[in-house]
Amino acid sequence: MTMINLYNCYSAMRVLSTSVLATGVLLTSSIAFAGERIDRTLDSGATPKLDIEHVNGNTDIKVWDKPQVRVVGELSDRTEEFIFEVRGDVVIIHVEVNSMGKDWWEKNDEGDTLTIYVPTASDVNYSAVNADVTIEGVTQSASIDVVNGDVDITNTGKRVKASSVNGDINLSRVYGRLDADTINGEITATHEGQMAVSFASVNGRITATTSSPDVTVETVNGQSTLSLQSIDSLSINTVNGRSTASLNLNPDGQLKANSVGGKIDLTFQPNVSAQFDIEAHAGGDIDNRISDDKVGSPKFGPSKWLRFMNNGGAANVDISTVHGTIVIDQQ
Repeated sequence: MTMINLYNCYSAMRVLSTSVLATGVLLTSSIAFAGERIDRTLDSGATPKLDIEHVNGNTDIKVWDKPQVRVVGELSDRTEEFIFEVRGDVVIIHVEVNSMGKDWWEKNDEGDTLTIYVPTASDVNYSAVNADVTIEGVTQSASIDVVNGDVDITNTGKRVKASSVNGDINLSRVYGRLDADTINGEITATHEGQMAVSFASVNGRITATTSSPDVTVETVNGQSTLSLQSIDSLSINTVNGRSTASLNLNPDGQLKANSVGGKIDLTFQPNVSAQFDIEAHAGGDIDNRISDDKVGSPKFGPSKWLRFMNNGGAANVDISTVHGTIVIDQQ
């Protein structure tokens, strides 16, 4: 190839590069490979969306005051490709591993170690297979989904979703709409704000403090301990577990709780104004510590019930159990 042809090829490449940058479809692409130390930065604007896919390792997501996304760390020896690019208005961070053979993931492989700096008002979507992730300070939204690993989220909102199959979820000073669920792990949460929250756990404990007036909790073979404030709507469903909650039930508030086995223990504010409708089936028990109203039972059969109005009956409390225990009390 002559020097003229080389120059023409080079010129054509520059024109193509300029054209791609102008369209905004793909601003830049940064590819790295196994074992490489990385320190890459892309312009993103102040409110980017991030799509992060990670297989194995640790990720720490932090905020900074620049309209850029920066990735620093070291890739695993099993990393096949690290992709860092902008597609439209989405920043893509994908870590691909060699999945050939049965031993594509080994327990002694520590995986990638990544620190990702993002603008404060980012919308972060993160998914991983075997990874621990921490995220702090994001003010827009964070959606975290891992299979095996722990999730730590601090000082983040306006929308937070956290899910782990085998791992713990720790939420500190989270605000806005919140949904958290785990299969084999524990959820510990402190939440602020008036948006709805929901927690779900199978084979794990839930410990939550929230100012939300709208709370939903589901447990199977686990325990939940809830410290609540002014409640408009509280829903508790448990199977073979124990749910304990302290709350102030607002006028016109609704509380519904159901259990199969286990125990539901609810403590209301003094002189709570509510109508109570409580049923226990198949040998369940009811313990009323709010009023002098007595638990009723049929002449034959294992069912029991308790229905009464307390202090005007402004709110509604509906509780049912099958072969479990219900305790209602006031502060």
